Amino acid sequence: MSARTQPLSVIIGVNGIGMGHSVRQSVIAQYLRDRGHHVRIITNGSTRVEYFRDLGFPAWDGWMPTLLARDDRIHAADVLRTNIRRTPAGISQHLRLRRAIRKTGAPDMFITDYEPNTPRLAYHFGRPLISVDQQSKYRHLDLPPVGRYARTADEQRLRYFAPRADRSFICSYVPLEADDRKLEFIAPVVPDFVRSGHRVTSEPVSTAYFSRYFDHGPEDSVRALADVFRQYVPDRTLRIYAHSDEIENLRPYADDKIEICPFDRQAFISDLARSEAVFSNAGFNLISEAFVLGKPVHLVPLPTYDQHWCAKVVHETELGTSTPRIERGAVLDFLNRARELRTNVERHRDLHLVQDPRERIASYLETLPAACGRVPSPSVR
Repeated sequence: MSARTQPLSVIIGVNGIGMGHSVRQSVIAQYLRDRGHHVRIITNGSTRVEYFRDLGFPAWDGWMPTLLARDDRIHAADVLRTNIRRTPAGISQHLRLRRAIRKTGAPDMFITDYEPNTPRLAYHFGRPLISVDQQSKYRHLDLPPVGRYARTADEQRLRYFAPRADRSFICSYVPLEADDRKLEFIAPVVPDFVRSGHRVTSEPVSTAYFSRYFDHGPEDSVRALADVFRQYVPDRTLRIYAHSDEIENLRPYADDKIEICPFDRQAFISDLARSEAVFSNAGFNLISEAFVLGKPVHLVPLPTYDQHWCAKVVHETELGTSTPRIERGAVLDFLNRARELRTNVERHRDLHLVQDPRERIASYLETLPAACGRVPSPSVR
């Protein structure tokens, strides 16, 4: 712990959709705990609650309204129609959170990662709110459209989730800047076992992972990538990871050089560390971990602005390549350029990604005055 004599009490709110938010915030939570602070978690969904409890953190389940976009905007009528049946139970669930926090003690501060529970609790209890995420760049930066996708819905969602915050730490694997001094761009938060827990090599192995987003599943990408490797890349092994409920559908594409593997974090990262190339959708966490390991990526973005922005930046900075779908020519071109792209990634990593952002986050939290004597500061709007 820092020179601060008393440990902090912190509640971290985590978006429970997918694993990226949970991984990032579990790394921050464990780091704060190691510095002597008390950390509690609010997330959504029993699976994520158990994930944090297994790590030894008190964790509560909160309500996460569904805010789907239509034509790059979130429409009030859609929000009402989608959530109206669940709203009474959701409000009751949030009020139970208030009572639980009041009973166990309000924290010194709240951290939020792309979710609405901790902002409302921070406002209710009069505590500082700090956001640590990667999506806030879509709210605070005037980023251009990517193809038919615009940042409008992401900005709306962020403004709904957290109308105001006292400070925003925004993770980014490329350098970004903003005039607002309450915004701070930091390197991606990556687990220690990714940064230093694996021997990094470059073997004739490629690793792939494709996820599901509503009706966009991994089947087409897996089938097309397996066909390319089977016909045109016989000298390399391809290891494709999938979640347990996808495995049976994907097994027909396996052979002695193409393996379909049940997803396991440790095994997946071990394969990333020894691979010459990575194939995936354009999720922020996976890209960040690949770059920290010095690996170029070939990306097939899912139909969101976030994924298309990530893929566009990777392609333009020549840290990898991106195509709308798996295509033979693009895959072979990527593999032929793997050494050149790997050199680019390693140079970029050494310039921008080596600093551990957890120290900066913790140091800032430890400078905040105790909540009982706090004078509210102007908030990020």
